[in-house]
Amino acid sequence: MLANTLIFVLATAASGQPPPPVTLTLDTGTQAPADPVTACAARRLKPFVGPYGVQQAWPVMASPPAGLHHTMGTPLSDTGMIADGYQQFLHVDTAARAVYVVEQGGFAGTFKVYGPLPLPQCAPGADTGAQPASPR
Repeated sequence: MLANTLIFVLATAASGQPPPPVTLTLDTGTQAPADPVTACAARRLKPFVGPYGVQQAWPVMASPPAGLHHTMGTPLSDTGMIADGYQQFLHVDTAARAVYVVEQGGFAGTFKVYGPLPLPQCAPGADTGAQPASPR
């Protein structure tokens, strides 16, 4: 889990000795993908999801693969400030080279599974966030 950590030292105590530092951990609500394959898929699919739903004509499954209902997956998007917004979670099946996007939300609490989508290919080292050099 990716978290921001704040460290601050309290003022000198009445005894003249400074108290030990206090460490607070704030959960930002985001998770770092566990592996490069998941990070690649998340980076490629994230532009197509959001609180208003999936913005692509992806296939919808009639029933999800076994075990998909009971696992969280990697968060792609949350509901934001939308009261009836959607959140999407990424599930990667590397053995089948398939990706599934689970969408939950809305006033009625809908549950949709998009997929199977092809597993995206990323160049090695693409997860560093570095931009490739210009071809000029």
